[in-house]
Amino acid sequence: MFTTRVKVISRQLLWVLLALITTLSACKKDKGKSDPDTNPGNNKPEIISFTPANGTPGTIVTIQGKNFKPDASLNKVSFAGAVADAEITRASATELKVKVPTDATTGKITVKVGNESVTSASDFTVDAEAVSITDFTPKQGPFGTTVTITGKKFAFGSKVKINGIEAAISQQNSTQIVFTIPVNTTLTAHKITVISDNDILETTDLFTVTATGPYANWESKNISFLPDGANAFQFGLSFVYKNKIYWGFTRMFFNSTGADYVIYDPAQSAQGWVLQNQPPANMVPENIQDMKAVVHNNRVFMGTGLIGSTRSNQWWEFHPETNTSTRLTDFPEAVKGAITFTMNNKIYAGFGSSNQKLYEFDPSGNGNAGSWNLEATGTFRELNTGNALVLGNEVFMGRALPDLQQTRNAMYKFTGAGGITRISDMPDIQPSLTTPSFTIGNKGYFVIGKNVWEFTADATDGTWRAVLSDSNAPAIIQTAMLTINGTSVVYGWTASGRLYEFRFN
Repeated sequence: MFTTRVKVISRQLLWVLLALITTLSACKKDKGKSDPDTNPGNNKPEIISFTPANGTPGTIVTIQGKNFKPDASLNKVSFAGAVADAEITRASATELKVKVPTDATTGKITVKVGNESVTSASDFTVDAEAVSITDFTPKQGPFGTTVTITGKKFAFGSKVKINGIEAAISQQNSTQIVFTIPVNTTLTAHKITVISDNDILETTDLFTVTATGPYANWESKNISFLPDGANAFQFGLSFVYKNKIYWGFTRMFFNSTGADYVIYDPAQSAQGWVLQNQPPANMVPENIQDMKAVVHNNRVFMGTGLIGSTRSNQWWEFHPETNTSTRLTDFPEAVKGAITFTMNNKIYAGFGSSNQKLYEFDPSGNGNAGSWNLEATGTFRELNTGNALVLGNEVFMGRALPDLQQTRNAMYKFTGAGGITRISDMPDIQPSLTTPSFTIGNKGYFVIGKNVWEFTADATDGTWRAVLSDSNAPAIIQTAMLTINGTSVVYGWTASGRLYEFRFN
């Protein structure tokens, strides 16, 4: 009985042991199974090779390997020095095509798939980017056209030439240069040359210079007041009275002890500029700067300006024949660098300094002492040492500073109806102390240093065209319209008083 019981227990234990062994064996088998989705250990990415071994940012690198994901978004590739992952342009299980980041540096390439990553055995060498031109727009236009060149690694202070003539650059950085097509490049097609440090590059395409009208030059009259290079009346004014040019009404030189002025009479051209007696000292103190003058019905009015460090609001009538003056009603505001003009038999003066107001002056008002009436208020920040020209019943004024930290090339239109509206900006942004202007027919002209810009009014904003932009041209500071043999002629002169006639080629 006891023996039988022992045998039964032994069998039970044997079965239990067999079941336990079977279970443990099964667990070992399960534990040893390989699942590519749950056990990444066997799916770790591998880099076998990559080509090319070097290149500039933007180069496409092909990485050969194993265990990549065909879905590009499931792979990550990083280059040494780069903040962001490289752009993957194509992916498969054995190959990745990636673009070298712009901030990459020489070093290893790392590929990450899931939580597993692998680093290349060798470095990818990042080559320095070469200076290059990518494109430019537009591809054609007249002289004065604004052209934008795009590229890489342009050096600070780069120069642009077309047909060997250096162009004026208005903006530039390492990837973009903005310039204007200079005059006298000839009316044909030319490659554009960029000189960046020691590199000289040329565009593949040609820029075609198109003609939209005649071009101009300053023809010397062989008359000068001072030797070339010397400056007189730097802050002076000019006007035409009875077909003679009056210029000065300030110190001739910085160390002069009184104000002076000179006259040029085309009927006595052999005499050149003739120095006059000093103007009335109460009207023109020796240190006055930036006064303005306007002539109406053979009467000369002048005033405002800067006396020492104080702005003036004095207004006078100057009598050229007797070299005397009459004090009139003061201008409503103390300003320097104002503008003056006549339109429809009315006299206007205004702006200058930070003044934004334009006034009409009536010489017969206030008992013939003159009266002022506010006509319009500008929306610009400042119109100082600018100028105005009259075309029909419209006045075009500039260049103004529209607001702080903006460019002083804004232009405005005044119609006499109390309104001042902004029109197309002048393309020229170079600084200048004076802005001479004149009209020929139905077109207006503004002089900025050695450049002359033609303005054509239209129903909208008007259009601009450079008619003269030559590094060899004279730097004109004042202009005047005279009548020579019954014909209106524009004269201009430099700071030394060298006289030129404006002519179209």
